[in-house]
Amino acid sequence: MPGTGPYDNANPVARVLGPVVRAFQIACGWALLAICFATLYDIVARRLFGHSVQGVNELGAYLLAIVSAFGFSSALLQKAHSRVDFLYPYMPPLVVSMLNVATAVSLAALAAIALWQGWNVLDESLLFDSRAATPLQTPMWIPQGLWIAGLAMFAGVSGACAAHAALLFLRDRKRLDALYGPLTVEGQIEVETQGTLPPGSEVKAS
Repeated sequence: MPGTGPYDNANPVARVLGPVVRAFQIACGWALLAICFATLYDIVARRLFGHSVQGVNELGAYLLAIVSAFGFSSALLQKAHSRVDFLYPYMPPLVVSMLNVATAVSLAALAAIALWQGWNVLDESLLFDSRAATPLQTPMWIPQGLWIAGLAMFAGVSGACAAHAALLFLRDRKRLDALYGPLTVEGQIEVETQGTLPPGSEVKAS
């Protein structure tokens, strides 16, 4: 069923860009796992050996921003962003399609603005050779550059989705609603479980 699962292959944008987004998602997961182990070691070392690992908290803060930026693209392809859709069943089909395409376009615009503002921050750090006021003295262009990379991916993915949604609005509004409308109940279950439930169990869960 189109529009029900994460990285739905019925959507050509998800089919093409999904593997790339998924690869970065996995890389971010490994990075989070690494910082968890580093934090655990830091806690144990403080308690047992009386010393700490410098910069674990700082690196964790950078990682939170970077992972979040890359996660935007994954959330978009899985339709995990919040949608206020309780009035959809009472609206005419044309209005529903207009709202769906408007959602895709406005999200792409928001991503472009975020990328633009983020680039301004990075450009200023490069201009002044900004460094963190911490023991690590981290050059700020490094975490900011990775953060910008995540925002750039989000802008690219959301832009591709917006262009595809606009094209479908002109050619096939039914397909537009299936691919870019809110998730069905089955789709929400599949996103939350990442497709790990056995076939037919989502019906019982609903």
